[in-house]
Amino acid sequence: MSKDQLFKMPEIFPGPRPTVKDKALLPAALRYIVDQLEGQRMLKPSEVRRIVLDAGVQPADLEPWSDFNHPIADSYGRKLIFAGSNFEIMGMSWAPGDYSAIHDHGYTQWGAVQVFGPAEHAVFRVDEGRITTLSRMQFRPGDVVGVSHTLVHQMGNPTEEYFMTMHVYGRPSDIDNVTGDARVYDLQNERIQRVDGGVFYALPESEVKWTEEGPRPDFPTRLRQMVELVRRLKRMADAGVPDSKEQLQDALEDLFSARHRTQLLRCLELNVDADGHEVNSTYWRILNQELREAAKIQLQLQEETRPEDRFHHYAELYDALICQPCLDAFMADYLRFFQKQYAVDFGERSIFSIGCGTGLAERFMIDELGAPFENLMGIDISEAMVTEARRRIRAELGDILAYDGEGKQWDIAFSGLNVFHYLNYERLEEAIQRTAALLQPGGYFIGDFIAPDHIRWYPNLMYSADKQVISLRTPQLVEDKGRVFQESEIMNINFGEGRMELNYAGKHLRFLPPLNRIRAYFERAFGGKVSLYDALSLELIPDWADSCKSTRYIVVAQKMG
Repeated sequence: MSKDQLFKMPEIFPGPRPTVKDKALLPAALRYIVDQLEGQRMLKPSEVRRIVLDAGVQPADLEPWSDFNHPIADSYGRKLIFAGSNFEIMGMSWAPGDYSAIHDHGYTQWGAVQVFGPAEHAVFRVDEGRITTLSRMQFRPGDVVGVSHTLVHQMGNPTEEYFMTMHVYGRPSDIDNVTGDARVYDLQNERIQRVDGGVFYALPESEVKWTEEGPRPDFPTRLRQMVELVRRLKRMADAGVPDSKEQLQDALEDLFSARHRTQLLRCLELNVDADGHEVNSTYWRILNQELREAAKIQLQLQEETRPEDRFHHYAELYDALICQPCLDAFMADYLRFFQKQYAVDFGERSIFSIGCGTGLAERFMIDELGAPFENLMGIDISEAMVTEARRRIRAELGDILAYDGEGKQWDIAFSGLNVFHYLNYERLEEAIQRTAALLQPGGYFIGDFIAPDHIRWYPNLMYSADKQVISLRTPQLVEDKGRVFQESEIMNINFGEGRMELNYAGKHLRFLPPLNRIRAYFERAFGGKVSLYDALSLELIPDWADSCKSTRYIVVAQKMG
């Protein structure tokens, strides 16, 4: 929705209307608020909220005071509508991307804010020299929230819409500037700025009365503060505001500095248990939300300056977080188990790997299990993964649902890291049939899968061995047309290059069929009995079992002649 579509300025007001002195000139709804507040001294935020709701203010009532074309250095538009002896009514204009700094309301003791668009609202706790984020939520148009003298918050517009908000601030005694002497929290420098005007980012010294020592932010609070500071400074730099380029560079260095890794690790230690499961869902949600915003701006800057960096170090992250830990934890053991239990000599067999990724497990077969380099071939649908895999094994771009191998048949088919769960669920059995067709009679399939209750094991936090790479994961079970999937939202953080590099991997779906269905698919495709083993304990899973202790299992199937 455009600014013109949402707010059309009346022709009699070529610019923002000045403050009204006579309440009779106000729209009726605003006049109602003034009438209710005049003479009132001791009010509660809930009482002011009720007055605002009863007034029935509409966006059109605020149009004369809209200021969407505010100076680029101002974080939002700000106009005083009416000033009583001990209260004020203000109109704020929010263009896309506008955000206030974190602030309180100065001399204000009570008040209320009404929003007329999808505003974002964050509330903070300041206590014992610390500042943390209590909540970050999105308002619905028309919502009203009470304001007290203890409220420390932030408002902003994360959308592409233009909208206004109405703010009522008051106190028991008369005063010229109810919101004067407000605190603006400069978290980059851990200082408080005292101001009598707008609570903007990157305030010039001329608009700051004085500064004082401020609280230290926790990791997600500092992160989002720096993200919004960078966004505002970038707008200012693009518009040629003096000194803004230098301020932007300084803020970017701070935002993505590796020196914040220690604080992040400490925050994670306090909010995640020994098994990697989060123990504070509110904190976990806020942390992931702020990391996503930081990832957005980092990606935007990379695309503007170095587009090729978009997938920089992805394979390295994948190895450090997934492949190497899984190889060490269970894959190496089950491959050795398969070799011994089924008397398979890897040195005399040809091996075909489905979804080889970076080729780490396949290289283990070459180096540790005796598979000849020339006898092993891997395919993957990711060109980036194939490029990395070729540093270790023979690999090519390929999809099991379309791969024919030009008539070649193999002795062993391997698929690690539950690749089959990522396939189109409607073609899962077809993929297993195609795998069987690529094997010689008597050939084996060996691969790992996950049980439908895998989410009970699935960790929210994973590290590389040196903790330079960190992965945050938020899983949930979702149902679609009677089928169950595990959806995992993934954020990767890499400090390995001396700075914080963020990779938001998005949401990934894995189909979770029952164990018996996987068993049946393989039995039909391979023409014989199929064995399922717990991937960690390597104990045989009974035919009747719905799951196993580790929630990971391996399938061993031999193709009948």
